[in-house]
Amino acid sequence: MTWLWVFLGGGLGSMLRYAISKLAIATFGTSPNFPLATLFSNILASGLLAFLLLQSPGRLSEAQRSFWAIGFCGGFSTFSTFSLENWVLIDQKAWLYLFLNMSLSLGLGLVVMLIASKNGING
Repeated sequence: MTWLWVFLGGGLGSMLRYAISKLAIATFGTSPNFPLATLFSNILASGLLAFLLLQSPGRLSEAQRSFWAIGFCGGFSTFSTFSLENWVLIDQKAWLYLFLNMSLSLGLGLVVMLIASKNGING
């Protein structure tokens, strides 16, 4: 049954990530210089994962944890797209955008984890 929860959560998370990408294209154009949609998706997924696992670790059943943490957050965030977009920025020699994307993605991800965990990792 765990496989089904992961599958359902992953599908919903992927659909939301796709919707955010479409919204970013509609808002900023078809060829944005900065991968804003991936950054936004990854930061939101990090915050949700931190809230679910660090804020309320004992409150989730195995099915809920599988659906939200593994499925939804896994489908919503995307390391492969992050890597590809960074590679494109390297290929374009867009060093400032590369630095900003890597720094903001990693830095904001950790800051969101810290905030969502309320008192930090160790309480």
